[in-house]
Amino acid sequence: MKPSISVIIPTFSRREDLQRTLAGYVAQEPAELSFEVIVVDDGSADDTWGLLDQFRSERFNLISQRQDNQGPAAARNRALALASGDIILFTGDDIVPAPDLLARHLAAHAERPDPGTAILGQIQWPDDLEQTATMRHIAGPGAEQFSYYYMKDGAEYDFRHLYTSNISLHRVLLDTEPEYFSTDFPAAAFEDAELAYRLVPHGLRIYYEASALAYHYHRYTARSFFDRQVRCGRMATLLIHKSPETQPLLGVSDVERTRRWVRWGLHLRRRTHDRRVRELEGRLDRALAKAERLDDRNDEVETTPNPLLLSLFRYGYLRGVTERSCSPALVEPVSAELFRKTVEPVLS
Repeated sequence: MKPSISVIIPTFSRREDLQRTLAGYVAQEPAELSFEVIVVDDGSADDTWGLLDQFRSERFNLISQRQDNQGPAAARNRALALASGDIILFTGDDIVPAPDLLARHLAAHAERPDPGTAILGQIQWPDDLEQTATMRHIAGPGAEQFSYYYMKDGAEYDFRHLYTSNISLHRVLLDTEPEYFSTDFPAAAFEDAELAYRLVPHGLRIYYEASALAYHYHRYTARSFFDRQVRCGRMATLLIHKSPETQPLLGVSDVERTRRWVRWGLHLRRRTHDRRVRELEGRLDRALAKAERLDDRNDEVETTPNPLLLSLFRYGYLRGVTERSCSPALVEPVSAELFRKTVEPVLS
C-alpha cells in the first residue's frame, strides 16, 4: 500500500539520538495511518548503521541506506530517490515527533491542498533535556536557530523558513527542481533555504502549523552555538554566490561595509589593525567564557534577547561570512573590526 507520507532523515554519528527518534515514529497515531521512514546514514563513525540494519517495526516500513560522508543535502537527495509518498516530511535524527506529528501534517495539507503548499511544524526543547541560557535564548527572543518565538499559527513565511527539521512538501513540487538539495553545501545550513528559493517560482508557499510538534534533543552551550553560527555564515555565502539577489535578506551588509572601511584605512591604521588582530582570539575567548557562565545559571526564559549572546552569535555569523567572502589578507582585520563593533560594546 502506498504510504500517506514519507519521512526523510539524514543521520551522522548520532546512534542514540536516532534510536530515540525512531521510537517516536513507532508511537505515531492513529494506528491506521500509513507511512514510511527513510534514513540515509551519511558515513557515521559510530554504530548507527548497526542500529538501522537491525531495526524492525510493524508500525512502519523503514528504508535505510548508507553512503560515504557527503553532507545532509546529498543524504536527503538519496532518500528522495527511495521515497514513494506524495507528501514528504523532512526532519532530523535528533528531532523526536509528538505522537500526532504526521497526522497534523496531513490534516494541514488537506486544508491547503495546493501542491505548492509546504507545512512548517513547530520545534521545542523536550522537558527532559536540561536547558542552558543559550538554548533558552536561541529558542526564545534571540531566535537565531529558528524563528518560532515570533511566528503566528497559520501565517505564511518566506523561503528562509523552509526548516528541514520539521517541514512537509508535495513530491510534485520537489520534482520541479530535480537537482533537489544542492550538494555544493557541505554543512547543514542554508541548503534548505537555497532549495526553497528555487521552488518559489514553482508556487512554494510556507505555512506555519504550530500543532505539528516535534522535540529537539540537542544541547547547546554558548561556545558550541557560536561555532554553529560561524558555519552558518560560511554557508550563507554559498547561497549569495548562487543567488546574489538574496544578499539583502541574509543580514550580511555589515561585512561588506566593514571590508570597505578596513581596506580603505588599513594603510593609515596599520598598527591599530595589527594590535586588534593579535588580541582578537583572546578577547573572543573571554567573551565566550563569560557567555558560558550564563549557561550554568538556571534563570527563567527572558522576554528580551540577552545582549551578550545576541552580539556573540551575530558576530559568529558575520565571521563565517567574512571567512568565505573576503580575501585572505582581509579576513583577520575585518573579523577584528566586526568584533570591536559587535561584541565589545556589550562587554564594557
